[in-house]
Amino acid sequence: MKKLSIEWKHFDKKGNTCVRCSNTGISLHKAIDELSKELLPKGIGISFKETKLSKDDIKVSNSILFNGVNLEDLLDDTKTIETPCNSCCELVGSSVNCRALDCNGQTTENIPVELIKTAVKNLLRKEKQ
Repeated sequence: MKKLSIEWKHFDKKGNTCVRCSNTGISLHKAIDELSKELLPKGIGISFKETKLSKDDIKVSNSILFNGVNLEDLLDDTKTIETPCNSCCELVGSSVNCRALDCNGQTTENIPVELIKTAVKNLLRKEKQ
């Protein structure tokens, strides 16, 4: 069986994360559930790994990797940016900018289900070639 490895990296302080990462986590788990139903019949299994980061690694927080490839590298016209995150500021105790995505000129702080699924489909298409 072929494997799709998914890794979600996010800031964690004593079991708490920011609202942005929390919402991405909810979307990611929903996407994994939906993708499992689509991919398992095609012989593709999914493995999931959650990597909790300290405040020293907050710049890579809220990132998702598929077979080691960043989500933004699998989507057209998408790049990472940094935006203020009040929730992280409260957890860290100082002003913090966090990772977000610029998708076709639109800022996306919480990564939605559809972007996750599109990135996976693009990866699988590339791997077939």
